[in-house]
Formats: sequence, C-alpha cells, structure tokens
Amino acid sequence: MLVKKLAVPLINEKILQQAEYVYIATAGISEPGFDFIRSRLAPKCKMEIVTGLSALTSPSVLHRIWKNYGGRISLHLYTRNFFHANLYIFDLPFRKSVAFVGSGQFTLEGIKDHEELFEKVTDPKEIEALKSWFIGYNEYATPLSEAIIQEYELIYPAMKQREIASRQEQQQLIALTAMGFNWDSIKFKNQYFKKEDFLVLGNTKAALNDEAIIGERLNVQTKLLQLHEAIKDHQARFKLYSVEGQEISSLNPADHPDQKLRAISLRYGRSGAELKKLTSTLQSDFITLEVAVLPKEIGIRLVIGNIGASKTDREHFYRQMLELEYKVNFFKAISKLGGGYWIELAGDKRAVESFQNEEQLWEFVKTDDWRYYSFVIGKNYSPGEAEIGTDHIANTVMKETERLAEVYGMMKQIIN
Repeated sequence: MLVKKLAVPLINEKILQQAEYVYIATAGISEPGFDFIRSRLAPKCKMEIVTGLSALTSPSVLHRIWKNYGGRISLHLYTRNFFHANLYIFDLPFRKSVAFVGSGQFTLEGIKDHEELFEKVTDPKEIEALKSWFIGYNEYATPLSEAIIQEYELIYPAMKQREIASRQEQQQLIALTAMGFNWDSIKFKNQYFKKEDFLVLGNTKAALNDEAIIGERLNVQTKLLQLHEAIKDHQARFKLYSVEGQEISSLNPADHPDQKLRAISLRYGRSGAELKKLTSTLQSDFITLEVAVLPKEIGIRLVIGNIGASKTDREHFYRQMLELEYKVNFFKAISKLGGGYWIELAGDKRAVESFQNEEQLWEFVKTDDWRYYSFVIGKNYSPGEAEIGTDHIANTVMKETERLAEVYGMMKQIIN
C-alpha cells in the first residue's frame, strides 16, 4: 500500500499511540520531526535510530537524545558510506508490527509536509527482513557520544548555510524559468531600478568581480544612496538611522555567504549613541531595516542580524517570547503588517497570515539560532510594479517603514 503522507496513518491508525518499540533508519533528523513522533509515544516505548548525518541534522536534537533519553532512545551513526535510507518500523501489541519504507526523512517535512512516498509493509516475513537489515547497519554504526556532537557542531553552520544557499538558488532558477517570469514583458520606462540592476545579482554574475560587473553594482549603489537622501529624515522620525559611509551593504562577493553577492541593501538601524551602549563590537550584529535590490524583486525588510551574529538581539527576543504578554503583542504586531508580508527563518519563508495565533508563530520562530540562521521579516515588490516606480518608490519605502516600525521597536534591545 502506497502512503503519501506518513503522518496520516501514524495518527489515524493510532500507530504511535500503540507502539511498544520503534526502529528508525534515516538520512537526517530535525527537532520538529523528532518531537512529532516522540511526543506521541507511550513513556515506556523505546526507540532505536540509525542515521548517517548525510542530510542535515539539528545539533540540538542530538544533544537532547544524548542528555535526556538514555535507556529509552539510542542513536548510532553509520559512517562507512553515504547513508540515505529511510525506514520506520513499529512493534505493536499482540506481536504485530508495521513498517514504512520511503523517501521521507525523520523531519516534519519528510513526515507530513513535503511530497514524499512510502510503501506500507505488514507482512511478518517482510518486516523481519527489514529488521535484519536495520540490525546489520546498527551493529556497524558508531554510538552517539558527546565528542561526536561537539565536532559536528563545528561543521554544522557551514553545512546549513550551503544548504540554504543551494535551496535559494534553486528557487531563483524556478522563479526565473518555470514560473512564467519574463523580463521582456516588464515595462522599465518609469521604473527606478532597471533590468540590469536586477541581473547583476543573478546566479551568473553573483560570484564574479570584474571591472564591468563592479560598475553595474556601483550603479545600484548610487541609486540606493539617492533614495536615501529622499527618505532619511522620515526614517529618523522612527528612530532608524544610517551610519555614514556604511549606508550600503558590501559590494564585494567575498563578504557574503558562499562568496556570492545576491543582494545590495540600503540599511537603517540604531543611532550611534545607542550603538555605544551595546556590549558587542560589531554594529552589523543588530537588527536593521533594509531596502534590498534582489535578483528579481525589491525587498523592504527587517533583518535581525547576520548568520553567526546578532547574539544580543536574538537571545533577548527569545527570552521575551517566553512571556505570554510579549508573545501576544508580538503576534498582534506581525498580524497588522498585512498581506504580502512574510517571515523567513533558516531559508523557510512563511506568510504572516499563515499564523492563526501566537502559539503557531512561536512554534516557528523558536527554532531560530543566531549561530546558524538568518531571520528576516519583510515584503517584496516585483519589477514593473507602480509602487517601486521612479515617482513612487520613496513613498513606498516610507509607508512600509511605518508598518515595520512597531515590530522593529519590539525586537531591538537597548542595554543601559
């Protein structure tokens, strides 16, 4: 029997509720996926896991298994070859068992969200064969240890950033080729940014740094600085300031993730006086409002630090979200942003209207980790839209600034 969403039989047939022992072989594990299954198992149910870390696995879930589930959950790492098998076996009462063999990893996406396919197996002989296969790999795998987790944490940030960059490149490819996007259909006559301003940030030029491409990037920079002159007084009224000489993000690909320049941004944030009060020495660590030129759109967005930075703001935000009143107020501020706004965390972008209450929003944002992820709240405009035309772009930026101002004020932390 073929199963498209593994979560469906696991819940509807009460497989997790009845399970007495669980065997899982998987290419990768996420914390939400782990919680989806573990939280529904009986307290006495034991679980054995084999993974090769061939797909990204959250270091935090490895920590949890190592520290909190000794005796109940064991995890072994198969390292002799690339390991990409995905197998789930559940021992049930009355000596019955059920297994699922398929494409979905031990993640929430693999279990319920992505387009996966599983074969449901109930024949006892076939299940015994699958158990024998599992035991064979488990015996030749290495038990999880604290030393392994510590070493894995060192390489995980770079692996995660590469995975996000690769996914974004794929999304850009699809958007530009398979989604009906056509540069020739866009009328640029009255547009502030022209076709070449977007193309210089595309995949073909993002990693290059020759004289001609530098000139194209400088042209984008000049337009952003001219826009800055038109809006800077307005931004200051909302306590958003630019640092002289640092208004524009770096034009050097070497200063960007994966050494590719995919965005050029005009940035606003704390005043110089505020920055002096903060203990960090890196101004770029903190929350900023940006007007960003991207490969096929203009983004007006809050960027909460950079990958591997923004520890002060993001840990403060996490602590605040543990308080119910703040959590409710933050949800209200996000909801007021309206249509077209989204939150992007670790490359996963979700529309603000998709969150029905503060708990749904919290479940998404609490997965943030300043060491690994970018955290962005914003809205994009496509080339050709009147709102980003020559006569309207300044007003559009100021209007969106006013919408984002409340969220900005809630998320930044001033240390006295």
